[in-house]
Amino acid sequence: MLLISRLCTGQISEAFFEHFTVDDGLSQSSVNYIAQGRKGFLWLGTQDGLNKFDGYKFKFYQNNPLDSNSLSGNWVYSIDTDTLGIVWIGTNNGLNKLYQNSELIKRYNSNPKDPNSLCENEVFGVLVDRFGSVWVKTASALSKLDTATGKFTRFEPQIDFFRPNRSDKGFPLLEDEEGIWVGSATGLLYFNRKLEQFKSYNHDAADINSISNDFITGLIFDKNGTLWISTHYGLNKFNKKTRKFQHFYNDLTPSGCPITNNINHIFYGYDGYIWLATYGGGLNKFNPETHTVEVYKFQKNNENSISYDYINFVFEDKSHNLFIGTDGAGLDKLDLKPKKFLLYKNSFGENSLKLSENFIASIYAEGDEIWVGTWDNGLDIVNRKTGKVKHFSNQSPVGERIVGNNVHVIMKDSRNLLWLGTQNGITIYDKQKNKFSDLKDYFSFKFYPNFNKNRIYTMLEDNKGNVWVGTKNGLQLFDMKNYNVTSFWKSITDTLSLFDNNITSLMCDIDGFIWIGTSAGLNMYDYKTNKFLRIGPSKNPQIKAGKNKYYKISNIYIYEIIEDKIDGSIWIGTGSGLNHYDKSNGTFQYFTEKDGLPNGTVYEIKQDKFGNIWMSTNRGIAMLDHKTFKIRAYDKADGLQGLEFNNGASFISKTGEIYFGGTNGFNSFNPSQMNDNPFIPNVTFTTFEKINSNNVKEVQNIENVKELILSYSDHSLTFFFAALEYTNPQKNSYMYMLEGLNNTWANNGYRDFIELGTLAPGEYYLRVKGSNNDLKWNDKEAIIHIVVNPPFFKSMYAYMFYVLIVLLGVLWYVKSRTNKLTKINEALRIKQLAALEIAKQREELSVKNKNIMDSINYAKRIQEAMLPSEYLFRKLLPNSFIFYKPKDIVSGDFYWVTEKESKIFIAAVDCTGHGVPGAFMSIIGFDLLRNITKEQGTENPAQILNLLNLGINETFSKHANESTLKDGMDVSLLIIDRNLNTLEYAGAFNPLYIARDNKIIDIKGNRFAVGKLEGNENLKFDNHNVKYKNNDTIYIFSDGYADQFGGPVGKKFKFRRFRHLLLTISGLPVIKQKAFLEENFESWKGQLEQVDDILVIGIKL
Repeated sequence: MLLISRLCTGQISEAFFEHFTVDDGLSQSSVNYIAQGRKGFLWLGTQDGLNKFDGYKFKFYQNNPLDSNSLSGNWVYSIDTDTLGIVWIGTNNGLNKLYQNSELIKRYNSNPKDPNSLCENEVFGVLVDRFGSVWVKTASALSKLDTATGKFTRFEPQIDFFRPNRSDKGFPLLEDEEGIWVGSATGLLYFNRKLEQFKSYNHDAADINSISNDFITGLIFDKNGTLWISTHYGLNKFNKKTRKFQHFYNDLTPSGCPITNNINHIFYGYDGYIWLATYGGGLNKFNPETHTVEVYKFQKNNENSISYDYINFVFEDKSHNLFIGTDGAGLDKLDLKPKKFLLYKNSFGENSLKLSENFIASIYAEGDEIWVGTWDNGLDIVNRKTGKVKHFSNQSPVGERIVGNNVHVIMKDSRNLLWLGTQNGITIYDKQKNKFSDLKDYFSFKFYPNFNKNRIYTMLEDNKGNVWVGTKNGLQLFDMKNYNVTSFWKSITDTLSLFDNNITSLMCDIDGFIWIGTSAGLNMYDYKTNKFLRIGPSKNPQIKAGKNKYYKISNIYIYEIIEDKIDGSIWIGTGSGLNHYDKSNGTFQYFTEKDGLPNGTVYEIKQDKFGNIWMSTNRGIAMLDHKTFKIRAYDKADGLQGLEFNNGASFISKTGEIYFGGTNGFNSFNPSQMNDNPFIPNVTFTTFEKINSNNVKEVQNIENVKELILSYSDHSLTFFFAALEYTNPQKNSYMYMLEGLNNTWANNGYRDFIELGTLAPGEYYLRVKGSNNDLKWNDKEAIIHIVVNPPFFKSMYAYMFYVLIVLLGVLWYVKSRTNKLTKINEALRIKQLAALEIAKQREELSVKNKNIMDSINYAKRIQEAMLPSEYLFRKLLPNSFIFYKPKDIVSGDFYWVTEKESKIFIAAVDCTGHGVPGAFMSIIGFDLLRNITKEQGTENPAQILNLLNLGINETFSKHANESTLKDGMDVSLLIIDRNLNTLEYAGAFNPLYIARDNKIIDIKGNRFAVGKLEGNENLKFDNHNVKYKNNDTIYIFSDGYADQFGGPVGKKFKFRRFRHLLLTISGLPVIKQKAFLEENFESWKGQLEQVDDILVIGIKL
């Protein structure tokens, strides 16, 4: 019997476990079995079905009583896969055969009447041997399935060895050259295939060389072919030659991190360690050479610890990721490959690293020692060989005491002294004396600044041997030859002073210039001038110096400054990304999150021997390739202490090892020794989603689909795929090409899907390549052929039908054309005769049309002669205008004026219609008005209209039925009495407008027309008397102006807008009023047709 020595986790390198639970899609939280298929999918057996995992999603296979193509039982005990990709599943209700290509499931169940059926329905173990045979472990037998016939051959031991022989976690089966090792609840069995015989191994309390316990939970071979057996009490190593068992038990005597001897499963890892899944003791990593074990247990305050100490199963995939199936907390994953970053942090366990604080402020490393400055908890010195930590604080004994517990800076000078900058001053460590001293006690400076409550953030020894100290309140220069101290502060009046007193970073370049980062900008100090040049603020910061080149720094808060060892340029970490400063032309190049930075806050910068730039940020670490300027990011999955790092906490050693500290410890790494993940993933399509013509979402498994047939109406096409490498699937990268649309590769980043929207009818090949988390690409593409069927009217059959129709049409056309040619010749002769007749008629119409137009033009001359001349109008009314614009050659609108003693009669008349009918009406109206006023001597406007109405009715009733009279006139009739300064007005529809005192007085006429009163003699026109004033402007008009369509949207001008227009121009001279009305009318009408005759008369009194 051997005791296992324990070595708990949490030392220099701590494990980082990823967790997958039902919240992530797992069907159930107890994982009984884990296997990996030929393609690379992970298969997980739970107490509620089978799960397939592609790194992103879990897919369930569960029992459905109504579906014979579902699993026969949900409690999965065991899984194995064969060379054809078939998955064999042992459940609580039979054996299942899952065809991955078709996703069909074949069930094998027990039939008491059939001796060649499955012996019992509870299948605790499944094994596909090297010959392709399937072995099944049930409670009372080991059976072999002939996959060709579907028949089972049962092999039962002579004794009732299998009873009682049940487990809720299944039993292991393991093949060697001659037979099958079988685990059970009552001992270990070996079945010899050739002899078809069993040999049993049982625990004998009297025999120290017997197996330690009869409940067998795990079987493995190590690299030497040695058989290891896990049991419910201890680990066993079997010697084939001596047939003896060597026992390994946990040493329970120390009090540190106890484990249990109850082991549920074991796995032999690629690195020679044996992984033990214990029940209550967490995950154990056993070294078979040293017989020591490293224990990984659940830690309540550590989200990256293993999720549960009760473990069912452990399995290592093809790329060395360890998957742990727990008994109630889901699935855990641990990357076994060497980490890129070593982790140092305070953690649990008796042998764990005992840092005083995980919140790191500064780092210095030399030899086997790492000096770690913390926030609030002093200084730690870590011995990398022993893992021991020495602690120093302001409470330590004299000689070991430091002046402050916030150690923000650790700097080694040319005298081999270490300077420790704190919140309360500087401590000097003299290595030769092995003593810590206050700076003022170690050196005799003539003046010593007061550092009390003046936190020191950065220190620098320049090329002259002087030491610069940057604090929260100013910059100090220690002259180490003359022991003088010079202080520098910001001056509001001096533009050659510091940007700010809060000094965040210091750097001395190869030319001896001192670069100072502050919380408000970047300075450069010149010893010769004793001035601080301000770098970065441009007078016009918007002016670009070229592509991604600027004259202004991206953010004034400076965290870090370094000089490029290759080209002498300056790299600056700011609150808004990384800046690359070219000293030759004063330009900045920005690198931000869109360029690949994990976060815009760049705290610390270090350059490795290859010239690459390493940065710590608020979301991890990033590396900028000096040749390509491409950025690569690293996160917790790569072994980082966390995502958030701290300003000031960095160091690069002489060996090139880089250190970055954060809020949960610190990391170290050597870029020249970092190994990328070498495992190239298999890439496969997983699912396809679309919205069909009925606007319903459809989801289809396309893992094994070579061709996809779609309809032209399918849209929102989305293809999902996976690179089956599980180290960090969220950083697996993809590129794709849609051949037939764009024959170039497109970068898809980390996205595991492509959204194609809608595809035009045709054929396409979607090709996808994938990489692992370290951009190791698989050149073997996943390809799917996509056929988008056109609508029927664009299908091949439709086009054939169209061709047939065209051919028949051509034949019909040729035949009909032949028949028509004869008819056409005859028709041509007839048409020639008809053309002669038409020409004759056209000549006759032309003559008649000319006569008509001559008559109309003559009527126009008659109408123009009838109308008062402009001379007469101006003679009677000097301060007046007439805007008269007929729609056609002759007009239905007319105006009339006459004088009788001191009175002037003016009328604006709109006859029904326009053109010739309106013109005839205007002649009748004009003659009647003259007769009524001259011959009958009527001087009352209302009586004039009444008589006019009577005259028109008598004229039209002579030759027409009274009921058919439809013609009439809208009239505005006005008499101006110059002696009495009065206006007499009567109107038929049309009003009188008087513009007075910036207002329009609207005197409305009667709401009936002249000439439409026949049979209604009681209606009489009203007379209106108005006293006028000097400078009144009066307007009478027809409705043509207001009814004109036009403007932006082709609407009527309308009387409201017309009144406003007249009021606006009423103060102008009458000549300008007329011009304005004409111009406005043409502008409003635009390209539209004039709809009516226009008449507007304006008179300024």
